[in-house]
Amino acid sequence: MNLKVTTRALIGSLVACASTVAAGPTAPTHAYIIEGSGFFGAPGIELASIGRVNLSDPSDVERFPIAGEFLRYGGADTAGDGLIAFENTTNSLRVIDPSLGGNTLVDSIGYMDSGVAGLSLGNDGRTTFITTTVGAFVRFVVADAVTGEVLSVHNILTNPISSLAVVPVGHPTLTAGDLYGLALTFGGGVRLVRIDLDTNSIASELFVSGVGFSAQFETGLNFAPDGTLYATIQGYDEVSPDVFVEISSHLFTINPATGVGTDLGVIESDQTWDAVTLVVDTGVVITECIADLTGDGTLDFFDIAAFLTAFASGDMIADFFDDGSLDFFDISTFLTLFSDGCP
Repeated sequence: MNLKVTTRALIGSLVACASTVAAGPTAPTHAYIIEGSGFFGAPGIELASIGRVNLSDPSDVERFPIAGEFLRYGGADTAGDGLIAFENTTNSLRVIDPSLGGNTLVDSIGYMDSGVAGLSLGNDGRTTFITTTVGAFVRFVVADAVTGEVLSVHNILTNPISSLAVVPVGHPTLTAGDLYGLALTFGGGVRLVRIDLDTNSIASELFVSGVGFSAQFETGLNFAPDGTLYATIQGYDEVSPDVFVEISSHLFTINPATGVGTDLGVIESDQTWDAVTLVVDTGVVITECIADLTGDGTLDFFDIAAFLTAFASGDMIADFFDDGSLDFFDISTFLTLFSDGCP
């Protein structure tokens, strides 16, 4: 048997399978938000309140049970059928079920100070990136979302970074796995930055235009499965010397190529949501589905592309046969699992 020819044939079968499913993910309709700061004492909202905002009409917010008493969430992302979140007062990873409220402690990760914070889950569904500002630098902790084990710690001298987002597999213009964040300048400006943890540096940055007020405290940032970059930005206006008026969180889309922000409107028009974490809701309950390499709950061309990329680059995530090598058996196993579909 010619292994190279057979492997090529199996890859052809994978691509053929992909033609029977949707060409790509659909645009999301909603996002989860979590209240993260009580600085302005916004009426009617408690710390750790959870909502689900309509991305077409940000004033339309469905409320969920609170995610815990006296907690301050500084970032979250989808994890299974719930959310993995960083709680900044106890420096811990916690799992939140939006429908039930409350939280389940994963573990404390240490290394952090209370302040602006962000979290994003990697495309492998397990590696968690967390940030807070510590003195004159920004600290990043990479941790295991399941166990809470700290994998690495990084410090970067830059403006405070208040939210994180990982580029999803299949993004039309950006490199999958790259880490982005929103950095706030002390003058209230916002920068979209690309973070390189290999060199502990800011690889690129763009001024975010179109905000229209001075940004403050936490923001939210998340890529939708279709590649759209959404953000929540909260802030203030100084109406007279030392007299400030709160600006409740606005929902934006940001063009990652130009930094142009489009204001979609205020989240709930009565100014009650400030400093909120943003988690785009794909509308899919994630179940155990090994071939779902993109983690979006469906099997489609993007999972095949992710497998082929990993296989070609020698990434052991493609070791579906689990024998420590990449060969015909991994492709065959992936093909079988892909054909079986998700539960």
